[in-house]
Amino acid sequence: MSRAHMLYDDKPLESGTTHQHHWQGTFDENTASKNRASGDTDHGVILESVYFGHEKHYFDDAKKAKFRYWAAHMEFKSAARRTYDKFGKEVEPNLGKTKIQNSGFLNSSYKKVADGNPDTLSYPQLCELITTKTDLDSWSRPKQANCFVLYVSEDLIKHMEIESGQSVRIRTKAHGPFVESVTVLDTVEKRTTANYTGGASSGKSWTDNLMAVKQTKAGHDLPAEANQGADDDEWD
Repeated sequence: MSRAHMLYDDKPLESGTTHQHHWQGTFDENTASKNRASGDTDHGVILESVYFGHEKHYFDDAKKAKFRYWAAHMEFKSAARRTYDKFGKEVEPNLGKTKIQNSGFLNSSYKKVADGNPDTLSYPQLCELITTKTDLDSWSRPKQANCFVLYVSEDLIKHMEIESGQSVRIRTKAHGPFVESVTVLDTVEKRTTANYTGGASSGKSWTDNLMAVKQTKAGHDLPAEANQGADDDEWD
C-alpha cells in the first residue's frame, strides 16, 4: 500500500454514517495514544480548524466494553502544543497571530510580524502527534490534503449542532486523536456560540445560542444520518 493511499481516502465522506468494529485487547485512550516522541510532554494540542463532516464508529473490546466515537474530519488552520505555567494554569498559545511593525525610518513603511514568540505546529507536525499506529488510523482517513481526523466521544458532542464549514477550536486530551473539548465558532457573527466540555454550555444557555445561530443561518441543517450495520439500539 502506498504512503499516499495510507494518508488519504478518495471515497466521498458520507457524514453520519455508522461503522462497527472490534478492538483487539482492552481499549484505553491513553494506551491507544502511545505514539509519542521520547521525552515529549503529553499535554496535547490546541487547534483551530474547519469542520466538514463526521462518521460514527462504534466498537467493543476484549472485555465487551462498548465505545461510541465520532471521527470528525477537519481542515487544518493552525495548531500549537498545550502548555502550562508553573502554577498549572494553561497558557494561551500564539496561533500565528501577527501585528504591524514599523520596518524603517519612514512612518509609511510597515510589515507584519509574529505577535510574540509563535509556538505553532505545522500540518505535518500535527499529523505526527495525532497518529496512533493502531486501527484508529485506518478506520477513518482524511479525504484530502491538509485535512485530518480526530475522535470525539459521542457523549461529548451529541449536545452540539455543528454545521459543515464552521470553524471550531479543539483541545486534545494528549498527543493522540482524542478530543477533550470543542468550541464552535460562529462564522456568521464571528463570535463563540458554544463551548461544551461534557456539561452545560458556557455563557448564555445552549438553546439561546443555538436559536441565535439558526436565525442567521436559516435553512442550513446537518445532513441526515445514513446508518450502516446494526441499529444504534443494540449498543445501549
